[in-house]
This record gives sequence, structure tokens and C-alpha cells, in this order.
Amino acid sequence: MPRYRPAQGHDWESPQQPSRPAKLPKKDFLHILRTVGVPEETIKAADEQLHDPIDLERDAVFLVTHGWDRDELINRMGGSP
Repeated sequence: MPRYRPAQGHDWESPQQPSRPAKLPKKDFLHILRTVGVPEETIKAADEQLHDPIDLERDAVFLVTHGWDRDELINRMGGSP
């Protein structure tokens, strides 16, 4: 009996996650923080402490340290993680 194979271009054994940008210009990141209501003191700290561009994986520690995370920011912007 022939083995079933997914159609060309499909790999059912390892589905791909939607791509997310790994880096973001600092000015855009700071704008997002302001939009979702992050305190200005935290935004100022981000501007002083984080490198441009923002690396969303590397700089996640900054958000957690200040009581935020990527999923919460996305949720406050009306999206879903």
C-alpha cells in the first residue's frame, strides 16, 4: 500500500510558526510602549538601556524586569500572540 505524502510545499510533520520580526527599530518599539500605556519612566529606561535595533528575544528580559512581556504588549494593542 502506498504511503500518503503531503502535497508539494506542505510539511505536516513540522508545521511552521508564523514569522515574527526578530528586530525592531528602537523608535518603533518606544512608540509601541507609549501606545499601550507603559509608564514614561520605563520608556525612558528602555531608550537609555536598549540598543538599536531592539532584538525582541534579547531584550525580552528588560520587559519582564519592568513587569511586562511581549504577549501582554500584543494583547493591549488588540492582537493575539
